[in-house]
Amino acid sequence: MKSFVKAEDKTFKLGDAIAKLAKTFHLSHCAKCERRRLILNEIQKVGIKETLRRLRTAGLDKSSKNQKKSIEEIINKLTDCCKE
Repeated sequence: MKSFVKAEDKTFKLGDAIAKLAKTFHLSHCAKCERRRLILNEIQKVGIKETLRRLRTAGLDKSSKNQKKSIEEIINKLTDCCKE
């Protein structure tokens, strides 16, 4: 028996992937995380430039150019985001 799945169900959802990864590391989920997840899920539809614009507009893009971060710094930033 064939299963009929809509093409949109097979798209990669970056926001969901990041949320699952954060959950794996037992990081709590806040309202900012949810907004970020929803914006990132639309990256295939709207493109990278529009996604970055939306993140900046929502106040979720705090990164500075040419700044390298270690994995520990990234985890700390994710953890700090949800403590507010």
